[in-house]
Amino acid sequence: MPLAHARELLAAAEAGGYAIPGFNVSNVELALGVLDAAQARRAPVLLQFNPSNYEHFGGIEVAGAIARALAAQAGVPVGVHLDHGPSVAVLRGAVRAGFTSLMFDGSTAPLERNLRETREAYIVALEAGLALEAELGHVGGREPGVVTSESVLTEPAAAKRFVEETQVDSLAVSVGTAHGLAGVVRLDLIAELRVATHGLPLVLHGGSGVSPHDLTESVRAGIRKVNISTEIHAAFVRGLGEVRGNDPRPALRAARAAVAETAMQRIDLLGAARRV
Repeated sequence: MPLAHARELLAAAEAGGYAIPGFNVSNVELALGVLDAAQARRAPVLLQFNPSNYEHFGGIEVAGAIARALAAQAGVPVGVHLDHGPSVAVLRGAVRAGFTSLMFDGSTAPLERNLRETREAYIVALEAGLALEAELGHVGGREPGVVTSESVLTEPAAAKRFVEETQVDSLAVSVGTAHGLAGVVRLDLIAELRVATHGLPLVLHGGSGVSPHDLTESVRAGIRKVNISTEIHAAFVRGLGEVRGNDPRPALRAARAAVAETAMQRIDLLGAARRV
């Protein structure tokens, strides 16, 4: 199947009232486990790479080539997304590597700098014909490859100005979650942000560990993409530990299966199953 682009995926999610799962992967088996889940559930997904993820693959070009090859073999729509791109230079590298959507993360910078640099990032995305995600407010916690600080909730007034001045295609918002950690979601804030941003697709980072209730209600309130990393990485490690011996392949197959099981659970909660 041809590679999917985030703009079309988000439009379909908006029309269908569900959220696109964005799975951060750092090795081939993780990616294969995610695609197993997507195909089993007939769900569109994004394979995502933050700097730590693609460096573990051997660099952004290698990560892009492998992800594109795997996605092209899938029987469901799969996009290849740059997560937490720290600079315009990295975004340009992702474009050259064939990524199908981009994120620029200036959320730890002061607002005016975030606005200025996101506008620069938007030009890169526009020239490449790709959707751009940005972040306002800041989702804290810990995740390899992501620059974090204390969480700062997204203010609706600032979000309104931000999307009007940057023209981004989606906005990652801070509403109570944290990278790598469970969090309590401010559903009322999501609703306010949807109004302030004129119905722009909102993105929930730190989706791992969020309770099923909060996840489904977040989607109902207007979240249209959810990032998931820690949960599938933890599942991978658990799967590896189930197999002993000198041949790594049985352990890797068990880890892949564990990733698929976890990914299917999140796909179901986001309402993304049976959308293809």
